[in-house]
Order: sequence, then C-alpha cells, then structure tokens
Amino acid sequence: MTSTLSPPHADGPAARFAASHANELRERDEHRDRAARAVARMARDRPDKILLLSILGLEPAAETGAPGLESALAGYTRQVAELIGVPAEAVTCEVTDTATAYLGLTARTADLPQRDLMLVWDERLGWSVAIEPRGDDEPPVICRLGRQIAPPPATVAQFVADALRGSRHGQLSPVPARLDRAILAAQMTGSSA
Repeated sequence: MTSTLSPPHADGPAARFAASHANELRERDEHRDRAARAVARMARDRPDKILLLSILGLEPAAETGAPGLESALAGYTRQVAELIGVPAEAVTCEVTDTATAYLGLTARTADLPQRDLMLVWDERLGWSVAIEPRGDDEPPVICRLGRQIAPPPATVAQFVADALRGSRHGQLSPVPARLDRAILAAQMTGSSA
C-alpha cells in the first residue's frame, strides 16, 4: 500500500513555523553583520579587525562595490568637521539601527556663553545644533537645518555659522519618512564631491 503525503497548507502550522524560522535566521544574520561592522570600526588596523572578529566568532560584514552608508557618513561627517574647524577627536559617527553623527563644537553662542554646543546629525532629522547635555538630560536643540537630510557640507557649515551668530531658522518640523540608506549614502557621496 502506497501512501502519499499531502503538501503542508500555506497557512498551516508547518508553514508558519518555516516562515518564523526563516525570519529568525535573517534577523540573526543582520544582527551579526551589524556587530561585525561595529567591531571593525573599533579596530586599529586589518590584523586587529580580524583578531577582534575571530574572538567574537564573527565573519567580516559583506562589502559591496558601492559605498555603504557607513563609509559615506564617515566621509561626509569628516568634510563637515573640516569646514567648521572641529578636530577629528571631537567627531564620531555610527550606523546601527539609526545612523547618527556628533561633532563637538569649539565655539559658543553669545546668549549661552557658559554652555558647550554640539552639531548632531540623524538619518531622519538631519542636522541640528544643540546644547551639550549635562548628565542624562535630553540635549536642547537650538536650531535645525531643514529641508534636506544630507545637504552639501558647505551648506552645513553656513548653517552652523548662522546658528552661532544667533540666527534660529530651521526650527523643528515634522519628522520625514526614513530614506532608503543606499539613496542616503549616494546623496552624501554626491554632496561631498
């Protein structure tokens, strides 16, 4: 007697399990890639990178021919820092679940001479000048550069100069939809050329 197995139903428990398992594997791979990129950023050189990744049991994140957001943001942030005179040690950027950049400003405003300022960038909000927080405070935003998420570095430098002079244009506006990261990287690379 021959028995035939019927295919699992597309909405049955086996199909739900398979979909859930595939989703879990995809998320695990994404987390491992993010961790590998974070570790690689901290490495001093290639041998150090390989050692750190091997200690954690990670493989190097896949690299593509087109500049990724991580390298585009690093170059873009470096150019902004150079234009406004921020030393390299006062600049950080990272790409995790949110891409961000921080530049510690050396200048202060006339109306807040006792408070340090920072220039921060976020992939959803773009650039803003804010007061350095004290403790766990949320940094108060002085002004935000509106319209473009990744304007040319010269535009950002002019925005900072205006903010330091007291111009408060570009106040908070509704949060725009998240841009595709490949498009954002292309904008940063194009705007810095």
